[in-house]
Amino acid sequence: MVEVNVVKKLIVISGIVVMAYLALNLIVSPQADAPVAASASAQATQAENGFRIGAADDRVAVFRDGELYLKTETLLSSLPKSDRIRLEEGISVSSVKELKELLQDYCS
Repeated sequence: MVEVNVVKKLIVISGIVVMAYLALNLIVSPQADAPVAASASAQATQAENGFRIGAADDRVAVFRDGELYLKTETLLSSLPKSDRIRLEEGISVSSVKELKELLQDYCS
């Protein structure tokens, strides 16, 4: 009986890992790596309508078009104070590449 419970737990954990992987792949799809427009107004529109990294429920989170898009497992309280302040204010992201890099910095 114990072995069956262990196998069930491993299957559930594997499912969670796969879902997290798929969610991150949605964020970093190859089409999203298109070059950023050169004009200031195009960049402002992208920042307003694109991704922002911030805080939700004391965790590092990604917002898209002002809506919660992804909440990570990284607690704000585990980060240095300067990072917590930046995240609480919100960080505009100008490209998917920058989003990936920032998530890697804050969540690893």
